[in-house]
Amino acid sequence: MTTEPAVVPEPVRPSSAGTRLGIAGALGLALLALVESAQALLAPTRAPSAADWTAAAREIRAAFQPGDLIVAAPAWADPIMRMHVGDLLPIPVAARMDDARFSRVWEIDQRGARAPEAAAGTVALERRFGALTVRRTDRPAAQITYDFLERWQDAYVTRWEPASRTSTPCPWATDAFRCPATGNEVRRMLVEVDNTIRRAILAPPVVNSVMGIEFPAAALGRELVVAVGLHDTWARKVPGAVTFEVWIAGAPVARTVVDNRSGWRQLRIDTTARDGQQVPVRFHISSLHSTARLPAFAAEARR
Repeated sequence: MTTEPAVVPEPVRPSSAGTRLGIAGALGLALLALVESAQALLAPTRAPSAADWTAAAREIRAAFQPGDLIVAAPAWADPIMRMHVGDLLPIPVAARMDDARFSRVWEIDQRGARAPEAAAGTVALERRFGALTVRRTDRPAAQITYDFLERWQDAYVTRWEPASRTSTPCPWATDAFRCPATGNEVRRMLVEVDNTIRRAILAPPVVNSVMGIEFPAAALGRELVVAVGLHDTWARKVPGAVTFEVWIAGAPVARTVVDNRSGWRQLRIDTTARDGQQVPVRFHISSLHSTARLPAFAAEARR
């Protein structure tokens, strides 16, 4: 009986291309680990010291003028900045609608970051203090012809029922405009929109109705700027949107829908044709999901 010889398979040898690819991958991982380790070791040495912050604050205090704005870059450094110069940021400034009314902006930056508030204008001063840079930017400021937030008690508030075509006044009651029956209130307060504190008019709507906040004689400039968003991080966990409309002299001029992801949305309306006029400006707020909808807004007429 003849026995066939056993066939021994030849070992599979990786191709030269596969070998090179594996080596390159291993080297890449090693290089990444080296870079990450270096960053972990060097990062503490690049961080501003307490002495850096003290020197930067001293520089700003020496030339600070009332009405100046102070910002930090990156934005996450804002709490540290406020520990050192927070007394120079009163609530109306710290919780501002935007930065248009400020002609001088002090910026404290680190690691090459820049604040959007200081992006435009002329750099009038720039000095280094360790890991921090203090920079002052000068630029033309917007002239405010009517601040709706400051004049909020001049408003006339109503709740309009489209189904019955009836309008119910919401009269002033000690510290807010309060609507009868439903009890919803319109008031100025500090709100939280997009994880930022703002001064705004809070105006929660009622289902199947429209909240109307009218300013009978707003002095317009060349632009009407409105910012609107939803208050309260916990309320924003509930789905639902709010419709926000702007009316000037009885005619609609702008409309937007804000939801949980809208942030602090701005509307910019050209009012050049009415510059210098005093006209009614009305804001309409409505929602189909108003149970937990807390819209807040601020507005300024500017020139």
